[in-house]
Amino acid sequence: MTLNKLINNQFIHNFNRDESGQDLLEYALVLLAVLVAVIAGSTNLSALITNELSTINASVTGLSLP
Repeated sequence: MTLNKLINNQFIHNFNRDESGQDLLEYALVLLAVLVAVIAGSTNLSALITNELSTINASVTGLSLP
């Protein structure tokens, strides 16, 4: 076996054992899932807040000062 093949085999063996990049990828996927949930929730929450403020505005507009 030549030195070049030995170095390549050692590199591949070490590359397969190294899992540091895998942790980073998992954290990125979790962050992406959380961001999607926050965006979806904030869109829904925004519609609810707009509806409630419109109801309050209609109630206040209908009041008359003594």
